[in-house]
Amino acid sequence: MGHERSWEKGRSRWRSSALWLTVVTALTAGHAAAADRVELGAFEYPPIYQDAAGPDKGLAIDLALAAFQAVNVEVDLRFYPVARMIHYLETGAVTCAIGGQVLYEDPGVAANVRMGSVILYVLQTFFYDRRRFPDGFADISPDRLRGLGIGALNSSGIMRTLQRMPGLTLIPNTSHEGSARQLVAGRIDLWAIVDLTGQYFLTSLFREESGAYARTAPFNRGDVSLACSRTRDADGHYVGKFAEGLALIKRNGTFRRIMAKYYGGVQRIPSEALPADMR
Repeated sequence: MGHERSWEKGRSRWRSSALWLTVVTALTAGHAAAADRVELGAFEYPPIYQDAAGPDKGLAIDLALAAFQAVNVEVDLRFYPVARMIHYLETGAVTCAIGGQVLYEDPGVAANVRMGSVILYVLQTFFYDRRRFPDGFADISPDRLRGLGIGALNSSGIMRTLQRMPGLTLIPNTSHEGSARQLVAGRIDLWAIVDLTGQYFLTSLFREESGAYARTAPFNRGDVSLACSRTRDADGHYVGKFAEGLALIKRNGTFRRIMAKYYGGVQRIPSEALPADMR
């Protein structure tokens, strides 16, 4: 009988321990599941970022989604106007976002944002009507551009870059389509835009006339990087996971395949658009 009571007590203790282990495991699993999902903010800038119905969300977003997927992090993608996205990241209303580092340079913003990996670079250029400017723009120095009306997306990285150049006449617009229409109507002389994006809008909106427009050499190479809220990602968890995932898709060929899809082939990917470790 003594042995039976001892055995029963041991079995009871084992059951209690097993039950506790089950509870702890369940709680831990729930925490891990929550930690493997992230909100990612972006703004409309096709074909770099695009709020499209299909699977193609734009070059930079497709790369970001692939990087997070490679390390089993699910993404809730959310689109905002540029200024609101910056504000939401600064205040912790969204966990992470993608865009150029120039967007977060304001000291008040920078103090609340942790910069992560550079995903790629975009080539910023000026589009112009070759019928109005048949000699083109071999010189794109500030001195040459003074007196010309230059359109750009309000609050964008390009606008912020141009604002550093004294003496330029900048004409902001709330949409790329608006700037494209201004260029075609002759209300701006130059359109400052990423090369892929300018061609995308001119071709989609003015296909028959698109051949009349040319672009200058790049005036700047802008980064597209991950940034995360220091409030929402206090320990840098998502910054670290993203870096790990980005390294994986570079090694397994996914990165170049996505780049080639948007540039029209591997051979057409500009080396300047690639991060330093892939050139």
